[in-house]
Parts: sequence; structure tokens; C-alpha cells
Amino acid sequence: MWGILFAAGCDRQSSSEPQRAPDLPPLFEEVENELGIHFVHDPGTPGTWFYPEIMVMGAALLDYNCDGRLDIYLLGCGEPEMSGVKRDPAAARNRLFRQEPDGRFTDVTDESGLGNEGYTMGVAVGDINNDGYPDVYVTNYGRDALYVNERNGHFREITDQAGVVHERWSGGACFVDYDRDGWLDLYVANYLDYFPSRACYGSSGRRDYCGPASFDKSADRLFRNVTGEQPGQGPAHADPAAIRFVDVTVAAGIAKREASGLGVVALDCNDDGWQDIYVANDMMANTLWINQQDGTFRDEALPRGAAYDSLGRPAANMGIAFTDLNGDQLPDLYVTHMAGEMNVLYMSDGPIGYREEAMQAGLAAPMHPLTTFGAVFFDLDHDGDDDLAAVHGTMKLPDTAVTIPPFDDREAYWKIFAEPNMIFLNQGDNHFTLHRSRRETFSTRCEVSRGLCVGDIDNDGDLDMLLTDTAAPARLYRNVAPKAGNWLRVRAVEPDLGGRDAYGARITVYGGGKQWTRWISPSGSYLGSHDPVAHWGLGPLPVIDRIDVRWPDGSEESFAGGPVNRLRVLAHGASTAPATAAAHRP
Repeated sequence: MWGILFAAGCDRQSSSEPQRAPDLPPLFEEVENELGIHFVHDPGTPGTWFYPEIMVMGAALLDYNCDGRLDIYLLGCGEPEMSGVKRDPAAARNRLFRQEPDGRFTDVTDESGLGNEGYTMGVAVGDINNDGYPDVYVTNYGRDALYVNERNGHFREITDQAGVVHERWSGGACFVDYDRDGWLDLYVANYLDYFPSRACYGSSGRRDYCGPASFDKSADRLFRNVTGEQPGQGPAHADPAAIRFVDVTVAAGIAKREASGLGVVALDCNDDGWQDIYVANDMMANTLWINQQDGTFRDEALPRGAAYDSLGRPAANMGIAFTDLNGDQLPDLYVTHMAGEMNVLYMSDGPIGYREEAMQAGLAAPMHPLTTFGAVFFDLDHDGDDDLAAVHGTMKLPDTAVTIPPFDDREAYWKIFAEPNMIFLNQGDNHFTLHRSRRETFSTRCEVSRGLCVGDIDNDGDLDMLLTDTAAPARLYRNVAPKAGNWLRVRAVEPDLGGRDAYGARITVYGGGKQWTRWISPSGSYLGSHDPVAHWGLGPLPVIDRIDVRWPDGSEESFAGGPVNRLRVLAHGASTAPATAAAHRP
């Protein structure tokens, strides 16, 4: 009996799908155990119907010690924070894994100070004091936390000192220099005003997890970084004791909109050189905060065509993937939804807005029976066209689960919510086809997947994947796909701002009569943070002609081309020539 119910959680596509799939070599191999990443997420004991436990969690890839190797930050939860439940905060700790020179990972949580013990949802990474080292912001159900990197392997919590105290249920967050003053500001997406005492029921009349319609929405928060305005602080290497933020939610116009925010990204969506903010809102219209260049924002998601699904309806918007599919140097946005809805692809239609094209791209119907959370565009096989990986796990008891396993059997319980993940390969015309192989562990294993981050873990030139699963181990997938061409990685840095990554930079690579654009904007997918180094697959192209950069302050430069299959570090102000308008848009 239980075997049938467990299978039902993974068989909304077809119980025989893995058996019918071709016996093709895998594109990714699972390596977390081999590399020493031992982490099993604990959302708490089932049976409390604690809403946040079905929504967690993201993860982060970051080089916290600046040794050139990506490290991994994984988020914990533990027993829920609610009346009548005994909670052990130590069991809920987040974990930091440092990558060693041999490629293996060491758990350095204790020495790092990043073992936040809240009920954690997501994470944002950015250098808030311009010292060249990444700092960390953790979103929780409850009190969030800001950690400054002390450049010695240790982080110190400065939430109160910095003025970013926030105790709501927050989802995604991102660092963004929205006012172009050289200091990274902080945007936090709030989810709901949830109170655990409310009981919710499904259509069958049986107890189930609540949904966003059961609770009041709340406004997101925007904190402006005023560290550079403190006495004695210059543009770089600010004293950690001087780090200060000011809540400008009301002044910036963010308080005008109450919503249920989850995924969030910072991008220049209207091509004016100023950073905008896009938020995926659960069961509501999405928000596109267009920067008014005067410290304020205006929500233009509706007039720009990025608010609703293809039928003009609000959807269960959760995760966000972005790239430039049509080569116009503007971000295209892919937003993930729950089962019964089709994920949407907002294709840029010039700086004026978007048109929805998920069905035309082949990215709508395959997702219809599944609930998608994290999703990322990246060129996994280096053929010059971006592919898509997406992860799934339902939020509601499936109709097929007529009986619920005992709550003390966590494995049996969570299998009811498990769904398969997917990889879509770009066929070269922005039409995607589902990659099917019975040997692809990423897509044949069924778990309750949530966060998905990408980065070049092993520094071999291709992008690997970090996956987080509710009540299951974190998974690390090494890219072993046969490659169809060459690659390039670019790190854009700000020498006058401590050498930090140039968040908000737009980078375009030219060669062979083609162009490819990336943005330095690591937040995205679902509540996570990617490697901030830009990556391109270039097909057979052996040499690039040039690289153009629009920096976060709006200035533009051209850098010389050259050989591929390497990491380039581009420093603001060190170009061969300023980019011209003609060169900017061939």
C-alpha cells in the first residue's frame, strides 16, 4: 500500500517514465559524498502543518575566503518555531563548507560564525563594506541576520548595529546598488503575515498546508547602505564597525505594494543603466520595480507585461531564472509556478516590456503537472545556446495520497510531496526539448526539491549545480556533459571599491558575428545566490573579438578580445577604449 502512495508522489508524469527513457550517458554526476558534503536538511517533525516547512529553502555558492575556489553555504530549519513544539536551535544550524585545494570540502561552520539557528528560508551574498570579501544576509521565518566577513575565515553578526533588523517571514533577498553611489543596498522580499494557530484544509476536507490566500500580505523592505556617509569612511575598505543601513521602504515607494514575495532579482530591465528589481509574488501579480533614478521606484510589471500568466491571471510565482535568449542585451525572465499552472517565459520586447512565450519555447506544457521552484538558465554543453534546469516538489497533499503515513516516519511522509527534476536543452532556436535519460540521477531521483544554484565548482570551465531538498541530503552535481564548443568566464571587479564584484554590470561578448550577454547578479532561482562570475558557452568559436561592459554606474567600456577557454578578470577603468553607441548594439 505505502509503495503505491510513495510512487504517486513522483508519478504525475508517468510511473514508467524512467524505464522508457533512453540509456544515454548522464550530463551530470552526483559527487556530494565523494567530496565530503554531508548535510541532510531537517524541516522538523511532520504533523504540525507548519506552513514554512513546505516552502524552504535556498543555498549559496560563494568564495568566502577569496582563494579562487567556490565554497557552499547550506540552510537549516529544525523543529518549527511555534507553540507546543520543543525546538533545539543547535539542530537547525546553517552550515558552511570550505573547498580545499584538492577539491574536497570541510565543514567550517563552527569557526566561521555562520551557523545561524533560525528557521532559514534564503540567503543573499554581497560585499557591503567594499573590502573585497563577500558578506552574507540570511532570511528567516522570524528574525533575519546580516553577517560581515572579517577576512580571517570568520563572520560577525551585525544585524542590530547595521540597522537591518527585520522580524517578518521573509523570502528572497538581493544586494543591489540602486542609487549608484558605489555601496550595495539590500532588498528583502516579504512573504506573509503567517500565524501557525490557523488550521487549513484541502478540497477533500482533510488537514493540509495553508496557502497564501489564508493570510495578509506585507510590503517588501529596502535598506539603503549609508556606510560611505559615516565619518572617516571612503569608497573602499570601510571599517566593519561603521557599516550602516537606513530603511527607505516608504521613501522609495516600496511600501505602496503589499504582496507575497519569494524569488527576487536585480536587473536593468529597461536599458537605462539603472538597476531595477523584479519580484515573484505567490498567487499575486509579480512586481517590477522600475528605478526612477531619484531614489524611488514605480511598479510597472503590468504595463510592461511581466505581471500575470499568458491568460492574464495571477499565478503561484516562486522562482526566477533569467538570461538573454533573443540577443537584444535585455534580460528575459522565466518564472516558476505550481502544478496546474504553466511556467511563464517573459521574452523582452525591447526596453518597453515583455511578451509571454513559454509555450512557443517548449517550456510550458512539460511543467504543467509539476510544482517548480528553483530554475536556472546556463549553457551546460557549450554549444552557444542557454539550456534550462528546473527543480520540483509539490506543496499540497496529492489527491492520490488517500492516506498519510505516520508522522514519525519522515521519509515516508516527504515522499508524498516528491517530484522529478528536469533539464531542457536549447535546440539553437530558443526552442527547448526535455532531456531524458534513465542514467541522469538529477532527473530520475524524486525528492522535494527547492533551491538550485550554479557555479564552476571545480574550476574546469563548465557550470555545476547545487541542489537543496527538503528533508533530504543536499546534492552536488558535477558537469560531465559532452561539450560542443569552447567557453569563457569573466569576473568584473571594481578596483576603487575594494576590488569587489561589480554587481549590476552587464557584459556582452562578441565573436563570429554573434553576441552573448550576461549580468553580474547572483541572486535568483529560488531564495539562493549563484557564483557571481559570468560564464558563456561559445560553440566552436576559437577567439572572441571584444567584450563590452556597462558598469553599475552607467559608464561603458570595451575590452580587447582574445583566446577562449579561460577566466578573464575585467577591472573597471582598465579597458582599451570606451564602448561607443555603435559598438554597443551591432
